[in-house]
Amino acid sequence: MPLVNVHMAQGRSPEQKKALMAAITDAVVDTLDAPRDSVRVWITEMSNVDYMAGGELLADKQQRLAAERAAAAERAAAAEPSSKGEADG
Repeated sequence: MPLVNVHMAQGRSPEQKKALMAAITDAVVDTLDAPRDSVRVWITEMSNVDYMAGGELLADKQQRLAAERAAAAERAAAAEPSSKGEADG
C-alpha cells in the first residue's frame, strides 16, 4: 500500500489540493503498477511562520517577493511610453 504525504504551506484551495492528490495517485498507479484503491495520499499543511528555508521564514519570503513584484510592475509602468500626447504629435 503506497503512502504519500505532501507537506506544504497553507493557502491552496480545496480544488487545487484535490487535483494534486489525484495527480499523485495517478503517478503512483502508473509508475508502481499499484492498485488505485491501495494508494493513500494526504496533505499536511503548515503555517507560513512554521517553515523556514535558507534561513528565511516563508512568511518573510512571501512578503519580500510581493514587494519585488510590485517594484517590478512600477518600473515597467514607468518605462512604458505615455499614450497621452503621442497621438497629437
